[in-house]
Amino acid sequence: MSVRRLWLPVLTSFSLFSTCVTASGQRITPDSTRERALDPVVVTATRYETRKEVIPQKLDIISQQDIALTPAYDLTDIVKKTASVNVIQYPSLSSGIGIRGFRPQFSGLNQRTLLLINGRPAGATNLSLINLNGVDRIEVLKGPASSLYGSQAMGGVINIITRRSRGETRGLAFLEYGSFKTVQSGLNVGGNLTKGLDYDLSFAYFERAADYKIGKDNLLRNAFGFTTSQRNYSAKPAERVDETKSDGQTRPFTQMHYYSGALRLGYQLSNKWRVDVRGERFQARDVESPGDITYGSTEASSKDVDRNTGEALVTGELGKHRPGLTVFRAEEATNNITTNVSGKPTVPYRSTQTTNAWQGIQLKDVWQLGRHSLIVGYDYLNASTQSRRWINDTTERAPTQPNYALISSAFYAQLLLTVNRLTIQPGIRYDNITFDVKNTPLLTTYQGGKKTNPFVSPSIGLSYQLLQSVRVKGTVGRAFVTPDAFSVAGYSETRTTAGKISVIAGNPDLTNESSLGWDLGLSFSKPQTGLSANVTYFSTHIKNRIARVVSTVNEVLPNKDVIVSRTSYVNAADSDISGLETEVAYDFGALKNYRYSLRVFANATSMFRATEIIVGTDASRSERDIANVAKTNVNYGLEYDNLSWLRMRLSGRYVGTRKDTDFTDVASPEIEYPSYMVLDFATSFNLAKRHTMTLQVTNLTDENYYEKRGYNLPGRAVSVRYAVAF
Repeated sequence: MSVRRLWLPVLTSFSLFSTCVTASGQRITPDSTRERALDPVVVTATRYETRKEVIPQKLDIISQQDIALTPAYDLTDIVKKTASVNVIQYPSLSSGIGIRGFRPQFSGLNQRTLLLINGRPAGATNLSLINLNGVDRIEVLKGPASSLYGSQAMGGVINIITRRSRGETRGLAFLEYGSFKTVQSGLNVGGNLTKGLDYDLSFAYFERAADYKIGKDNLLRNAFGFTTSQRNYSAKPAERVDETKSDGQTRPFTQMHYYSGALRLGYQLSNKWRVDVRGERFQARDVESPGDITYGSTEASSKDVDRNTGEALVTGELGKHRPGLTVFRAEEATNNITTNVSGKPTVPYRSTQTTNAWQGIQLKDVWQLGRHSLIVGYDYLNASTQSRRWINDTTERAPTQPNYALISSAFYAQLLLTVNRLTIQPGIRYDNITFDVKNTPLLTTYQGGKKTNPFVSPSIGLSYQLLQSVRVKGTVGRAFVTPDAFSVAGYSETRTTAGKISVIAGNPDLTNESSLGWDLGLSFSKPQTGLSANVTYFSTHIKNRIARVVSTVNEVLPNKDVIVSRTSYVNAADSDISGLETEVAYDFGALKNYRYSLRVFANATSMFRATEIIVGTDASRSERDIANVAKTNVNYGLEYDNLSWLRMRLSGRYVGTRKDTDFTDVASPEIEYPSYMVLDFATSFNLAKRHTMTLQVTNLTDENYYEKRGYNLPGRAVSVRYAVAF
């Protein structure tokens, strides 16, 4: 089989028929499965509850059943294995996701995929800090969504929905042990404490007490010849690089442990009004990082990570209005610890510290107008970042960037019109953004400053029911991401030699990077037959990308000092992205009236074009492929559920060639990663009414692969989990 044909169509891993016991221990019968197959799926990525089939946007749902049957440690693992997205992932709790051709990012306040929890900013720039325990479902909205959410929603939105239990208290506790001395445990419990007071409590612990081994058997890699990468030089011929040298190696400095917990309390004020308060904490200590495999363990380090969030939500009904108010605050803090210097162990010391904070208010009203609905709202967000650096355990030095905040005040409105078979969804949002650069200790040459930058994000979507089971959908939308605050309002001077000064100045006329994206899709869904399919073409043009330009000058100052160079930022670069998303799934259980489920599924994203213009410091321009974006991403699998005591899933992921810059070579050439395929297997047995045993095998064929070259991920890992529902 040709590798080029592995992009075959595929379906989201949302399974309508894949479970026989819920997280609370409730039995799912064949009759209830048939009923559930016919019920509409309700989603909230549109900021209010809407039936999935009528919304124009492309939306993937990752259910509790998918999470239970997909070996995954965190949010990155589950999304990359189910939603055909691009990923950068390191062994040390660092990862990011890119949707629809945008490069994955795992740090900073200016990302191009927006991460939400219950519709508000998640309070994390790093997806590895989101544990899956306590998650009800994950909604992955693909395509521009700034008309609802503002900055960062250029490629799409990941919205994590946490559990909200009502009624009799139910819970689930589990304990798991596996390869590399890995231990996991967790608890979920929730329900009503009194008639008006309900709650959810979750806790999870993870520890990998032994360094992991890289894969060495490589059945799939060797079968398809994914054994070499390629360095592309500008001044000499390309060269092939052997990717098999690290087969079977133990990666030192890959141990870690962390815990996470969350508590929600909800109170029903009346039959129409309620309040919910939720807090969450994530803490990781001594998370080891091995460094790039090219250098062995000479770059080894560790880090401590803390993440805390809190929110209060008031919702209610006033006639045909459903108002809501959310107040939230979140903080993410990372301390990086140096353990090696020039390849030699040293007394560990904190070398860098970064703290990101978010606080804000969301106010909205959903107005039901017969079959139509209108949402209007106001968002306020203050997102800030602070950083510090040290030379050793006592000496602090200047950070690499000044402290700054991005402050946004926004109004939005979106209408959902239903006219017979046609759904029309126009929307618009106005953001007024203030870039606030702070005066920063040890950065005496940096001057604080403020600059306000407005942006309008319109969108429109259409969904038309051609036949009872066939819909055509399309959207057009404008999206944006804010620039770094220093590139807009910062200023610094560096004295290179006596009297020689280099100036870096922000550009107050800088505009937001923006995109215009559209998609057109055709979907088929008929649960009675067991078949569903979707194909969507998407295209995005990005403009006003920011470039750093250096000008040589000779400006003599009154004190005889000379400014020899001026560096500024300009909107000078563009990008073009286009591709095809395909999905298909079929459940053979439909042939037997769903007395069992045997489902095959697949989904794929195939890139036709993903290029960007690069502007050099001398204003030269060149075109290149967007880094870390694969030509093809495919998720696929086979799942069986006898709706009594056995569930099984064999799932796989294929990632095509990607490009990046190889900084391990002094020439820093472009390097083309090899393709790879990884298989996972999970099976779950109900031992008794409320007792379950689950066997999971991650990387079944023991492949040596990576999401970021030099940071190879674990080989085959086997684990056994025991769970009891109560």
